This record gives sequence, C-alpha cells and structure tokens, in this order.
Amino acid sequence: MAQFAWISPALTWLGGLTAFAVTVQVLDIAFAYLRPSQINRYQHTKNGKPAWALVTGASDGIGKALSSELAARGFNVVLHGRNPQKLEGVQKELQAAHPTRQFRALVADAKNTAPDVFKDIATRLADLHLTVLVNNVGGLVIHDQNVYKPVEAYSHQEIAETMAINAVFPTMLMAALIPAMARGGPALIINIGSMADQGLPLISIYGATKSYLKTVSEAMQLDMEIKGHDVQMLYVPPGAVTGVSHHSSPPTLLVPDSPTFAKAVLARVGCGKTSIIPYWAHALQGYSAAPLPVWMKDIFFKKVVQEMAADRAKPHQD
Repeated sequence: MAQFAWISPALTWLGGLTAFAVTVQVLDIAFAYLRPSQINRYQHTKNGKPAWALVTGASDGIGKALSSELAARGFNVVLHGRNPQKLEGVQKELQAAHPTRQFRALVADAKNTAPDVFKDIATRLADLHLTVLVNNVGGLVIHDQNVYKPVEAYSHQEIAETMAINAVFPTMLMAALIPAMARGGPALIINIGSMADQGLPLISIYGATKSYLKTVSEAMQLDMEIKGHDVQMLYVPPGAVTGVSHHSSPPTLLVPDSPTFAKAVLARVGCGKTSIIPYWAHALQGYSAAPLPVWMKDIFFKKVVQEMAADRAKPHQD
C-alpha cells in the first residue's frame, strides 16, 4: 500500500487549497458590502457649476427613490420620464422634500431610439455639470395580460420595445453623454439590471436584455480604463422590490421597498466591483444559488417562474 501513501497528503493539500479559495471569495464579497460608499466622490463642482445626476424612469418606483436619495446626498437631479404630467407631479414632490436642490424634467419615450433623440438629450443637458447617470428605465413590454410566456408568444412589437427600453435606449444614452461626463469627471454610470439576468424562463427577452446590460457595463468599464476616462460603471440587479408599478405589497426582509433598495444601490458605489447585487438579502439569495450545478438551477428557475405565473393567474381581491 506504500504506493498509495501520497493520496492522504494530496487530499489534505486539496482540502486546504479549497478552503483557502472559499475564504478568499467570502472575504472579497464581504469587503464589497462593508466598504464605505464613495458616492460623494461624484458630488463635485466644475467652473462653479454644481453636480447633477440624470435618472431615467424617475416617475415612480426605484427611479423616483434614487432621485430622492441622490438629492439627499447633495445632487441636483434631472428626472426622466415619458409622461409630462406625471413627471411634473414628481418634480414638485421632490422639490418640496429637498428645497435646497434643483430639479429638471426630461421627457423622452425610451421606446424611441432614433439618433435625433439622443442628440436632443445631449443638447438639452449641455449646460449642466452631469456627473452621475442612472439608467433605471426598463421593464417587460406586453400588450396583453400574459406576462409569463415563451418567446414565440410575443408579438414583434413586444420584442422590439422590450429590447429598446432595456438595452438600446440606455446604451445609446451612455454613448451620447459619456464624452461630456468624461471631460468633467470623475463620473459615475449606474445601470439598474434584474436578477432575471440569470436566464429565467418565460421572461427570456427581458432577462436577456438585462444580461446584455451587465455585459456591456463590465466591458465599458475596461473601455473607460483604456481611454483613461475617470468614469466608473456599476451594474446593480434588484430582486423583488415593492413600491414599484407592478408590486405594491408591504415590504419584508426579502422584498424591500424602493427607498430601501435605492439606499443599498448608493451604498455599493465604490465597492470595488463593476457588478454587484446591492441589497444584502437579494445577495444572499443570488450567491447561495451560484454554487449549484446548472441542472439544479434550471429546475429551481423553472419551478419559481411557474409558481409566479400561477400566482399571477389567480383572481386577487383588492
């Protein structure tokens, strides 16, 4: 048996290396959540002009909460939305809550991705010292009540519009605004994703657009570094959040309200990662699923989405 004497020390070394690798990963993740926010780094003036943030999809939910939180941190805020009346109401509400801050409305339909749209936006914001862009606008576009369905059940328009508001609009907006933001840096771009980016079934188009947004955020961070631009990219996918257009139940530990999620997003700025699940309870859900084999995750994803589809199909009392 002497020829097998090496097995025991080899297994010991393997176990030690595995434990070391796991420890490093855990510490790396923990440090990202314990590190103080660096959002104040982007609250700087240039030529006497104060810092402004642009938040897309700011009419309600996460976008509105992020606009309020940024104003509380000292930023003036451009509020983007497609409904001018709704946007005006939000502007008045936030102005009353933050009387020392300035707010500006920007009306644009994110489904319209013609080149002139982005030239116009860049021109309308040219007088501002824009240091933060939050690409929050997004969602699954459906023209019926069937949210959960395979790709062949989507109309051409539903597919095109879902891709437009979640992928094309934010990409074109970044391309239009980065030159000015880089000149006035340091600057920050936050892309709000979704945990559907892991490949959830029956919402495949929406999940794929968010996966694209994650990839483009990570690639653009390298672009910024190669070009020498002091522009930080941050992709932050939420799990379930209440206080948004499609979810208004009372908040829980696992389902925070939009202000709580907004605080978590800004708390992760400067965490040392380009992509991170910002809210800690969502992160526990995401990281606990990561080590599972693909076949097990596939079973879990199918079960979760099928349960969500069945729950949506049930009649609900007001």
